[in-house]
Amino acid sequence: MKKDPFGGNSRAQIIGETDGVVKVIAEKRTDGTAGQILGVHMAGPWVTEQLGAAYYAVNWEATAEEAAALIQPHPSLSETFGETLIALAGRGLHVG
Repeated sequence: MKKDPFGGNSRAQIIGETDGVVKVIAEKRTDGTAGQILGVHMAGPWVTEQLGAAYYAVNWEATAEEAAALIQPHPSLSETFGETLIALAGRGLHVG
């Protein structure tokens, strides 16, 4: 499980809406890495416009690594979802 707050997101800062978070829950493999994405929680501005990528990742039964390969536009609130996936895959830019 990884969480990424909206506070570090460029688009959230631009629109002055930095209260929010994205949390991605994935299975934990025996080697400790993240496997299949099991669920996504989002709270914050315009999250309904970001849910498509989360629905896609869960219904695709994607692993964190597979979903992290999808590029998110910049600046956008959806970058928060992408950054959370990248961190879950072990390559976080802003989130550990």
